[in-house]
Amino acid sequence: MNIGTLGFPADQQQKLARILELSRNQRYELVAFDPQTPPDLLLLFGAETLADPLLGQLSAGYRSRIIQVSKDAPTDAGLGHIRYPLVSSRVIRTLDEMTSENEETDAQELQVAAAAAEQRFSKYESITVEAASQTGEERYRVLVVDDNSAMQQALTLELQKLPAAVELAYADSGEQALEKVVQGHFDFIFLDVMMPGIDGFEACSRMREIPSLKKTPIIMLTSKTSPLDEVKGIMAGCSTYLTKPIEPVEFQKVISRVSAWVNEFKRACA
Repeated sequence: MNIGTLGFPADQQQKLARILELSRNQRYELVAFDPQTPPDLLLLFGAETLADPLLGQLSAGYRSRIIQVSKDAPTDAGLGHIRYPLVSSRVIRTLDEMTSENEETDAQELQVAAAAAEQRFSKYESITVEAASQTGEERYRVLVVDDNSAMQQALTLELQKLPAAVELAYADSGEQALEKVVQGHFDFIFLDVMMPGIDGFEACSRMREIPSLKKTPIIMLTSKTSPLDEVKGIMAGCSTYLTKPIEPVEFQKVISRVSAWVNEFKRACA
């Protein structure tokens, strides 16, 4: 479990590191905060840190993973709180509680999600490698939604390896992606999970509300997957996951099966 920090004075950062190292619970690791790959939990030192512009790069859904360290409780009831000064038992207890809140999922939702996943993924997994081969006559319009230009480039390079003509469009945020899918048709969509503004889960849910996107393959991109993230993606309506950084062999295996399903769907609708 990675713990990031923001706004901590050097002495308090060192104290926090000692608390995590000396605690009986060795599940927590202090890491540098990078809004592009957010940690599992983020500790903010003082209420004034809420104004840090780096927080604006986090998705709205990430707010439940933020903990404010301060003498007084946060004015925002949605934030966790560790009372200052730092005391080891207080820190670990709060981290344990926050971890539990973010990992627990209702058993009924898990069953529904598992059933939905089996039905949704089956249309891709049932396609054999032989059936996934393409004639080179296919054409695809593909939307890549990721605020990282390097990831956009990596996906472009992999998609250009397909034996088919690929027309690419890009979006840097969930809001921009929603505008693009309303303006034009896409055969499949790559959607990053963590983005500024609305995150990939919310963007996916909103896309599935659009009738023309009910059956469009949506491939979510994430730097790390957890059972909770996979369930959230399934509930949002994603078709499958790809882990970043892109692994070419796995990418080609997934995309060949997805594109083969798109071909079958096009033929059925012709």
